[in-house]
Amino acid sequence: MKKLMIAATAAFCGTVFGLESANVVGYQNLETTASGSKMIAPTFLTVASSQSTLADLSVTGYDTPVYDPDMEETEGGCMGGQFVVQILNGNGTTKASYYWIDDDNGHKGWYADRTGAAIEGGAASVKINPGEALWTIGKGYNLVSAGQVSDADIVCNTTVSGSVAVGNGTPASLTLNDLVVTGYDTPVYDPDMEETEGGCMGGQFVVQFLNTNGTTKDSYYWIDDDNGHKGWYADRTGAAIKDGAGSVAIPAGQGLWVVGKGLTLRIPAPAL
Repeated sequence: MKKLMIAATAAFCGTVFGLESANVVGYQNLETTASGSKMIAPTFLTVASSQSTLADLSVTGYDTPVYDPDMEETEGGCMGGQFVVQILNGNGTTKASYYWIDDDNGHKGWYADRTGAAIEGGAASVKINPGEALWTIGKGYNLVSAGQVSDADIVCNTTVSGSVAVGNGTPASLTLNDLVVTGYDTPVYDPDMEETEGGCMGGQFVVQFLNTNGTTKDSYYWIDDDNGHKGWYADRTGAAIKDGAGSVAIPAGQGLWVVGKGLTLRIPAPAL
């Protein structure tokens, strides 16, 4: 028997996934902004799957569409362009866009454009890897993620060059201190070469919180060197984060822009 969770909260990534009878299913409201945009990661997977799909996401927060014959217009609903999700390339450009439409003309769900053209293969054919974040353009609605909670850590592998949109793809709030970077050799200082081999130096792995216009709000640097640094820092020189990495909240669904060098970001599975 599956447990039920109902929650409400303001690259390549994947999991090692196993279906158990105690797996938690449910849904979560992920709030968008009243204006501008927001990066959001789905917090649930398709049931009995290692991924989620666009079909697992829906939009709420608007009135049921009703056509007013006197005014000759529709009141309520969500028309094409009022809520859009975008899948991003590694350079931040848009790879694909999908539109949520709910009108009085037979449309309700995700479409390929603002006019209501069908998505080839349907919304379920649009795969979203665990921890993959989407760029949402909304009007203060809720993006609802539904399905099954991942029972394994989310592993996001960054590219050798470029960046990747990742996020807290769990229904639990985390902090920066919960995120760990791996995929590099232990740093060792070579006295003959007078340099450090291995490690992760400032600037090789950075996570960025974004403003609603896509600019950087805050940046944090993972450093692991032979000079006493290991963890998250405020800049590439190893300056301490005020109040520590545990003070940097990453709410459920919060998206991050990761600038990586072929390393791995591990996001822990929630304690259920």
